[in-house]
Amino acid sequence: MEGTQQFDEFVRLALGRYGIAVDDVDLAIMHAAEGVYGPPRDAMLAADLSAVPPEQGLDPSGPPGATAAGESA
Repeated sequence: MEGTQQFDEFVRLALGRYGIAVDDVDLAIMHAAEGVYGPPRDAMLAADLSAVPPEQGLDPSGPPGATAAGESA
């Protein structure tokens, strides 16, 4: 429970510094989002991607692995 209290205090103080008031509903939403997205995010951050080659000619407008616009296959 101590971690939850620390999180709540941090959020209230950090957002309060910018004039954003945080109530219990806001905190409940943040806890729910952390419960849903936290574990997959932590797994992605912990993954060792050093063996994965970078995608060459990256075109964010297309699907992964598609050739970039203007390049021939």
